[in-house]
Amino acid sequence: MPNVNLGATGLQVSKLGFGTFDFGVPSLHITPREGARILKESLKLGVRYWDTSEDYGSHAHIAAALELVPRKTVTISTKTDARDPEEAGKTVKVFLRELGTDYLDIVLLHLVKSNWIRGCRPVLKRLGEFKAVGLVKAVGLSTHSVAAVREAARFDEVDVIMTICCKADQAMIDAFPEHIPLEDGSMRQMLDATEIAHRNGKGVIAMKVLGTSAPPLVADYSSSIQWVARLGSVDAMVIGMRNLDQVRKNLRAISSA
Repeated sequence: MPNVNLGATGLQVSKLGFGTFDFGVPSLHITPREGARILKESLKLGVRYWDTSEDYGSHAHIAAALELVPRKTVTISTKTDARDPEEAGKTVKVFLRELGTDYLDIVLLHLVKSNWIRGCRPVLKRLGEFKAVGLVKAVGLSTHSVAAVREAARFDEVDVIMTICCKADQAMIDAFPEHIPLEDGSMRQMLDATEIAHRNGKGVIAMKVLGTSAPPLVADYSSSIQWVARLGSVDAMVIGMRNLDQVRKNLRAISSA
């Protein structure tokens, strides 16, 4: 799987990103050592982008994996729930320690809602200060909101936007709102917003490609993944995975797009 440019960030990522949410689910019993093995093997398969968050419980798994592979061979994104600049500054230092790395590739404000998109700019600016000293390479936000993507597309402080993007028409969204948590607007409007962001040089990463296991999307998972892979306004996608069989399955789907 070749690397792709992530907007104008100067970073390159694999088209498929390894979402590590499942690593932190207690009932799955995936230890940091086992998670590290899976991530190392996924890298051999071409998955060079790993995604985590402070609330996933998977920082330890990625830290263990970084003991097995050269740091520069992977791009890592993590997310913070910080809602003020001081807290954001503290989380960067915590993330560096927890991940066992000298720098963070991407730091995102986690799940920014439309009613806070303008208020988040001072926090983004604080994160941006770490870019100047080489501790962070790119900053941005994750969101389920069309309005938030539209606003963030214009922000100089934003390098990367991670947002919900899936092959769902309005009827599917209405039928499975708990599985396709679009905050506002339609999926068509979300695609329009990502196109604006992409034109403005933002790196665009799709998440919730299968929703949160939305039955219609999972039932035709190859088509669901390929649909997102073909979007010109989306650089990469993050899919939650827990084993190498899932990695191979998703790689096959993208390769067929």
